Amino acid sequence: MVDVTQGVAGPLCTRLLAQMGADVIKVERPGSGDPVRQWDDIVNGMCSGHAWVNPGKRSMTLDLKKPEGMEVLGRLLEGADVFIENFVPGTMESFGLDFDALREANPKLVICRISGFGQDGPYRDRPALDLIIQGETGLISTNGTPEEPAKISVSLGDISGAMYALVAILESLYHRERTGDGQLIDLALFDAVMSWTGYFPFVWWYRHENPERVGLNHHTMFPYGAYECADGRSVIVAAGAGNREQWLKFCTALQHVELVDDPAYATNGLRMQNREQLDPIVRKAIKAMPLEFWLERFLEAGIPSGAMNDFATAMEHPRMIHRELVREVDSAVGPVKVFDFAPQISGLDSVNKLGPPLLGEHTDQILTELGYDHGGQQALRTSRAIG
Repeated sequence: MVDVTQGVAGPLCTRLLAQMGADVIKVERPGSGDPVRQWDDIVNGMCSGHAWVNPGKRSMTLDLKKPEGMEVLGRLLEGADVFIENFVPGTMESFGLDFDALREANPKLVICRISGFGQDGPYRDRPALDLIIQGETGLISTNGTPEEPAKISVSLGDISGAMYALVAILESLYHRERTGDGQLIDLALFDAVMSWTGYFPFVWWYRHENPERVGLNHHTMFPYGAYECADGRSVIVAAGAGNREQWLKFCTALQHVELVDDPAYATNGLRMQNREQLDPIVRKAIKAMPLEFWLERFLEAGIPSGAMNDFATAMEHPRMIHRELVREVDSAVGPVKVFDFAPQISGLDSVNKLGPPLLGEHTDQILTELGYDHGGQQALRTSRAIG
């Protein structure tokens, strides 16, 4: 895989593919490389974003504005299975790498193009970071408290784009296995996030209402949210599925069985409608006992619940320890902790143990694989096509 992406969406996609066994060659600009390298220095001087999205890859430097750099890229693409880029639309064409040229050089090549708003149509020319996509899709307007909106804390736009790109690449490779033909993937982060907005579009399509911001509550179900316990911690409980059986179990657990047959709360719709009256009753009951009491009680009752952990507690979660989800890989700054591939697949283990690469760490190795001898490599350095 030849990866000329930067930031999060493209690199996270190829990080996942590297964990699945792909040989990912990360092509970066000489001198500066992927901007994600400079965002912070949290990991022993290395950027946390780089440590997140770029382990498992080989890094080489190429200046694509120089003819010599484009020649090297051309050699890479001749033998590649996948080419992935996330430049502003039109950039690759300015390099002479339009779809027809790439297909002529390698008819089997799968080409994945990631951008904020797609390769054509409105907003095509606009660069887009994650926050911009969250804003343009209306996602921020649905998140936060009634008093103040908030962005999603993780890079949801980038992550959704990475996931869709991964699926599209795998689908295209499967298609190629059957037909022998490569594919062109045009992935817009705007499109990816819009398709992740769940039931919000239906609220607009069928009620012509903007979804309200509800904090830790749910937009369509109640009780559903976080409730403070006697010890100051909070339990998250999801008892608003709508059926009477679960409502009975929840009321019994709270020792408020009189609520079951109260006509004001007989259905989820009525509980939503009368939430202001019901919510204080639920909160007062849960406030009487500590978190562990409610976790055990709700588990016995068959009510979905969990703790609202801070991140330090989550990092020591029993599931994290049991799954051995965190592994250490070697890097230039010493051992670096990374997440293992999340799906567990029988008979397969993480096959890629490479750490986050130094900028251009594998340039000479890759050039040798492409047939450049020592003199050829020196000529590329003299022309500054490589770092």
